[in-house]
Amino acid sequence: MADQPKLLCNPAEIVPLMKQGDPEALDRLTRCYGERLLAYGRRHCATEEHARDAVQDALLAAGEHLEDFRGDGSVEGWLVRMVGRACSRMRRGRKNNPALHSDVADLQISVPDPNPEEQAFRAELAEALGTALLALPPLDRAVILLTDAEGYKGPEVADALGLTHDAVRSRLARVRRRLREALDGVRAELEPA
Repeated sequence: MADQPKLLCNPAEIVPLMKQGDPEALDRLTRCYGERLLAYGRRHCATEEHARDAVQDALLAAGEHLEDFRGDGSVEGWLVRMVGRACSRMRRGRKNNPALHSDVADLQISVPDPNPEEQAFRAELAEALGTALLALPPLDRAVILLTDAEGYKGPEVADALGLTHDAVRSRLARVRRRLREALDGVRAELEPA
């Protein structure tokens, strides 16, 4: 039994089956990647139920489009992107569902408004961050946005962008340092002496 998953999960065997539209490919995808896809879904979806639904949606979409897999990246990366898109669709659907907000709409939490100087400071910092992000090379910008804004992990970013995990780590460190330096310069200009 321990040898069976290795044999079943060989991408060199699965990809040709996918390109032929063979239903066995979907079975292998489910057995080989199902648990990892569920773990990814748990990190990116709101609930366990949504994670399971996202994996199911992704596998159904994969089954409908087996022959569309181009082979540019890994099979697992292709499936992970499908799960991520399914989680995003569910989040958008929940956010726009008025039934979820009916009892909570009257609840108000009072948070003191920052003073005008603090608001101006935050606005300047946000503008500086946007400018610094736009100044980055596209690949570096993608790495920082996927990790820090979208919450992807290093291996997921590596798969999505076709990089090695080490390349993602080094780019991320370099980009974070560059952004920190840009914001430190703005902060020093804006803060009162």
